[in-house]
Amino acid sequence: MKTAELKISVVKEIAELSDEQFMQVYDDLMRLLHASDNKPSFGSAKGLVTFMADDFDAPLNDFNDYMP
Repeated sequence: MKTAELKISVVKEIAELSDEQFMQVYDDLMRLLHASDNKPSFGSAKGLVTFMADDFDAPLNDFNDYMP
């Protein structure tokens, strides 16, 4: 489906909605669009890191020339 056809299809779908359905779709769309405005809360990434190597804190060999 081409972009122009898709736009026409979406406009037709919107035109067929009742006022209540339209407002629900509008509210959902606004919530999605403004979701990126929210700042992440403290601890929101908890549980995302599921594995960490045992030598995670070990010095990298690439920096041996700069170490005392």
